[in-house]
Amino acid sequence: LDRMAKHGCKPNSHVYNTLINGFIRASKIEDAIRFFHEMVAKDCFPTVVTYNTLINGLCKTERFDQAYVLVKEMLEKGWKPDMITYSLLMDGLCQSEKIDMALHLWCQVLDKGFRPDVTMHNIIIHGLCSAGKVEDALKLYSRMEKCCVPDLVTHNTLMEGLYKARECERASEIWARILADGLQPDIISYNITLKGLCSCDRISDAIGFLDDALDRGILPTVITWNILVRAVLNDGTAIFSFEIP
Repeated sequence: LDRMAKHGCKPNSHVYNTLINGFIRASKIEDAIRFFHEMVAKDCFPTVVTYNTLINGLCKTERFDQAYVLVKEMLEKGWKPDMITYSLLMDGLCQSEKIDMALHLWCQVLDKGFRPDVTMHNIIIHGLCSAGKVEDALKLYSRMEKCCVPDLVTHNTLMEGLYKARECERASEIWARILADGLQPDIISYNITLKGLCSCDRISDAIGFLDDALDRGILPTVITWNILVRAVLNDGTAIFSFEIP
């Protein structure tokens, strides 16, 4: 920036946004805040992107009070928080296990007339499942079609939540819905299913799903093998083998 100034170039909001984002990606939130204040002091007005970027960094470090101050500042300066703003706040709250606060914000979003997209739905569904509120997550899932179409992430999240609650049959129903809706399961889908089936003492079924993944051309990862090997060792009776060509 000093070199730009020496050559008579004044940094614009795009330059500052790039710097702030870089500091946040490097987990240097204090530097990001410093450049934000410098930006304002030099009459370079922050944009929605600037605010969203800094809000994201603050939420990642659980500095929610400061994040909400920025949202208030946005409103005072005539900027309207968008879906990205609210999604970042909700995701930060859910990651910090503050699901009640995230749900309160969700209600505010609805009251403001926003139609939550699939990303925002997935954030709340994941937060509910992580908090052990799978039934509430399923209720939200059942209402999704009024706003958007559930995607693979939605279904993967619900399957994982149901398996953690040892609701194996209901998790299997979500798998069936993935296929019925024409979605293509990925390795994450299979890993969730394998781990869930193993946790329900259905190791043979899990091995069958591994074969299905291979038939679809989906290659197992280290996580896949760890799930199966750990399950077989813990079981002590199951036997399986896999020949590497």
